[in-house]
Amino acid sequence: MTVTAGSFVYAPPRLVGMDRSDAPYMPLRRGRPRRRRRLFRTAKLNSVGRAAVVASCLAAAGLGFAAGRVSGLPVAATALAGGLLLLAVLVAADRRKWRAMRTAYGWGGTEDEVSAVAAELLGRGVVANVEIWGADDSVSLQYRHADAGVVATVLAEQGIPPMGPTPFD
Repeated sequence: MTVTAGSFVYAPPRLVGMDRSDAPYMPLRRGRPRRRRRLFRTAKLNSVGRAAVVASCLAAAGLGFAAGRVSGLPVAATALAGGLLLLAVLVAADRRKWRAMRTAYGWGGTEDEVSAVAAELLGRGVVANVEIWGADDSVSLQYRHADAGVVATVLAEQGIPPMGPTPFD
């Protein structure tokens, strides 16, 4: 709807990325939205990527089918095992990459407080860095995803507010 007032034309503001009303923007039911469990944590697959994963799994299932025919095992079981084995390998590689990625947590602490937590983590074998960023010199603790359990334990022992759930918990 456009309203004209004299020589000024008013158009309602549009949000960036809201060109159409797709399902991700529209709540499907009342209440808190459920978190979707994602198979891959680091890979953001579009339709071509999903098609490539499905085609690879089908090819692996075909190899499993051929192996079942040659070995005399039930072909349905070997075909299923072939496709699922490839999918499991892809997910394991993705999770390994995710565990090695770094994340940061800031709770509004000073540089000295964050450095004390980083020193405690280093004493427990976790490599953690103190990161200072932004115009207001915000301080955060940077660590690997794989060490999130140890970091949460140390933060709880120090009386620091707990980290919220990650999107993949």
